[in-house]
Amino acid sequence: MDLARNLICILFFLVCTSRAAHSEQAAGALLHWKSTLDSSSTTNLSSWSPANSTCLWFGILCSSASATSHNIIGLRLPEAGIKGRLETLNFAAFPQLTELNLSRNGLHGAIPASISLLHALVYLDLGFNSFETFIPPELGSLSNLVDLRLSNNNLTGAVPYQLSKLPKIVRLEISQNYLDKPELSPMPTLQIFSMYSIGVNGSFPQFILECPNLTFLDVSWNKLSGPILELLPKMAPNLTYLKVRSNWFSGPIPPTIATLRQLQYLELSNNNFTGVIPWELGTLAELLVLDLQNNPLNGPIPVELCKLSNLYWLNAAGNNLSGTIPPCISGMAALARLELWNNQLEGELPATICLLHRLMYLLVGFNRLNGTVPKDLGQGQPLTIVDLSNNGFSGGLPPRLCNSHRLQELVVNNNSFSGLLPACPNLTYAWIGQNNFWGDISHVIGKYPILRGLDASRNQFAGMIPPEFCQLLFLEFLDLSINQLHGELPSCLTKLQLLYFVDLSRNGFSGEFPALTSPSCSLTSLHLANNNFTGGFPSSLSYCSNLTILDLGNNRLNGEVPSWVSHKMPSLKILQLRSNMLQGCIPWQLSHHSQLQLLDLANNQLSGSIPGQFANFASMMQQNDGFYLGSTHILLTYSNRALTPYSDRIDLIWKGKYYTFEKAMAHLTGIDLSSNLLSGEIPAELTSLKGLQLLNLSRNNLSGGIPNDIGNLKALESLDLSCNELSGHIPESLPSLTFLSSLNLSNNHLSGPIPTGGQLGTLNDPSIYSNNSGLCGLPLNIACLNGSSGSAENKDRDPGLYYSTLLGFAVGFWLWFGALIFSDPWRIAVLSCIDRVQNKIWLSPASILAICAPAAAALGGVRLAAVSDGFNRGGFG
Repeated sequence: MDLARNLICILFFLVCTSRAAHSEQAAGALLHWKSTLDSSSTTNLSSWSPANSTCLWFGILCSSASATSHNIIGLRLPEAGIKGRLETLNFAAFPQLTELNLSRNGLHGAIPASISLLHALVYLDLGFNSFETFIPPELGSLSNLVDLRLSNNNLTGAVPYQLSKLPKIVRLEISQNYLDKPELSPMPTLQIFSMYSIGVNGSFPQFILECPNLTFLDVSWNKLSGPILELLPKMAPNLTYLKVRSNWFSGPIPPTIATLRQLQYLELSNNNFTGVIPWELGTLAELLVLDLQNNPLNGPIPVELCKLSNLYWLNAAGNNLSGTIPPCISGMAALARLELWNNQLEGELPATICLLHRLMYLLVGFNRLNGTVPKDLGQGQPLTIVDLSNNGFSGGLPPRLCNSHRLQELVVNNNSFSGLLPACPNLTYAWIGQNNFWGDISHVIGKYPILRGLDASRNQFAGMIPPEFCQLLFLEFLDLSINQLHGELPSCLTKLQLLYFVDLSRNGFSGEFPALTSPSCSLTSLHLANNNFTGGFPSSLSYCSNLTILDLGNNRLNGEVPSWVSHKMPSLKILQLRSNMLQGCIPWQLSHHSQLQLLDLANNQLSGSIPGQFANFASMMQQNDGFYLGSTHILLTYSNRALTPYSDRIDLIWKGKYYTFEKAMAHLTGIDLSSNLLSGEIPAELTSLKGLQLLNLSRNNLSGGIPNDIGNLKALESLDLSCNELSGHIPESLPSLTFLSSLNLSNNHLSGPIPTGGQLGTLNDPSIYSNNSGLCGLPLNIACLNGSSGSAENKDRDPGLYYSTLLGFAVGFWLWFGALIFSDPWRIAVLSCIDRVQNKIWLSPASILAICAPAAAALGGVRLAAVSDGFNRGGFG
């Protein structure tokens, strides 16, 4: 008995000693790994110290916390902020580890193959890090592994086939890496598989069709193709999640997809599925999400879909659907998101839509809907975002639209709405432009106290901007253009810390720009054109260092253009000051704007010469790929919407016509200094601006010649030098401007032949060269004296040829007519011959010779044989 008791005690002591040794080994391995991590990222690991029990360390999970057992079975450090490498962790020290979660950290380098030493491992999550190179094939030896997550890293290469040997694997995630198409063997235990956005193309991975227990499949954001939808219902009948969006799948949506009776999520967006929406989808009673966005589907919305009483989100936007929105839509009792924008739907918005008491998102913009909006819309509905834009709606907005006080985004622009606006105290974005709303603007601004964006342009609002405007502390975007507003601007305009876009153009505002009391200005785009602003160039703008677009055109500003514009607004891309009363010289310092693409100072009273330093405009030196006006775009927050965000714009006279540029503005480069009092010559340095598309220097007092190297402006599309005092020849390099489509050189003192060939051959309007008394050649109806058309080919010929021809003609003329004048016998003989021929013109050539022969013989120098031979060969016939 004593012996047995002693043996048990010894065995217990050995076990405890072994466990203590393992615990010490594991603690040492963890402390060593911590020492190799970025020291600034180990704040959450401060408890990792020999002074503390290992099982009390942050992120450590033990099987027991008693003094006799310290087996570490879990290492849970998701989002712990740690940075470093994983190779320095000794995995052999954790024989009992079942869970390793290091997701959402800053780990990098390779995934160590030594992880395969964790034979008890069940759960492994290394997702959302920066691991690179390949997936270790050794992971295939983890026979107890059930859940493997490697998504959102920088892994490359093949997915090792050894992963197919994991006998218990249920979940495999390899998404958002740079992997090859998986070529795995059947995995009968696999239920969840995600490989979205790994960059593969071609046919659908065959092994997926050999995983009969799949319930979740996501292969989105790749370039896969093939008849996957026809095969999946039979091969994976238990699917509940099917996501194949953003691939290259095509053809009709097969009705057999409705045999997946457990399906809850069906996401087919951004493919090339054609045909109609199968009515059979209405039999999927468990369906929660139906996403068909951005496919060329056509036909009506099947009424059978109204039976989907559990459907939470219906997204059929961006298709070619036609017909009406079915009134039975009220049968989708659980519907919270209805997205049908950008189709060809017609008719009215059905009143039954007001019965969807869970509806939060109503997005039906960009269709052909018309009529009035149901008056009860919003009653008892938690509407958050409403988009009715770009339709034909009329009448007023529903008075109960904001009853729930949850509406945050109202998008109704480009309709025919009228009347007053409903009060929406929590509205953050109001896009109500291009309608017929009226009333005092104070009623709009006062109703939306927490606005971040307001577009009320192209309406009939009147009045002055009220003092309440200064309380919109969150305002970022303001467009009140093309209304009937007047008065002075509020002094707080440049004080709103978040305000970056302002368009007040085409109103009746007056007075001077408000003074800035604090050196803080967030504006990046300011449009005040076509008002009645007075005073000098606003000095307050010197604090707006982030401005990229400044349009003050068509006002009554006076004084000089300040030289500080260049260094106070270094990011300026568009500067438009046209049609004011600005005076003085153009400051050469403007050339310091390395990003300037459009400079419009036309129709002022500027004098002096054109600065040659303008050749330093870096953005005009090479053809422009377009800048992204990120500061002037607002993305609507809902539903991955594929519509263009709100774009900036500029009004510009381009090629002699008035245009409003929006998206194309990003690609424009030009200088317009027309209608001023500029003098001197056109700087030859400007010909280095090879990316310049528009150059208008017309209606000034410029003299000298057109720069010979003007053909270097390879991107030039419009050139206007008319109404100046230019002289000399038109440069021979001008025809090399292959993009030139608008040219005006009229009303100058140019001379010489007009060059031909190249693009000038298409510019055949004579008026573009008119009132230049010395020009000749086509398209003018003025022949050049030397018979040249102005081409380089004619001018390169030897002039001696022309002189010798002229001399020969003169000598021959006087030899013939001189004999008629000074030799009586010759004159009498010739005139007698002519008389006889005139009297008997019907005679044959031989008869004429017979008549003329006696007179010719009397001269004694005519050889009848030669003359007869000439007639016989048809010389005059």
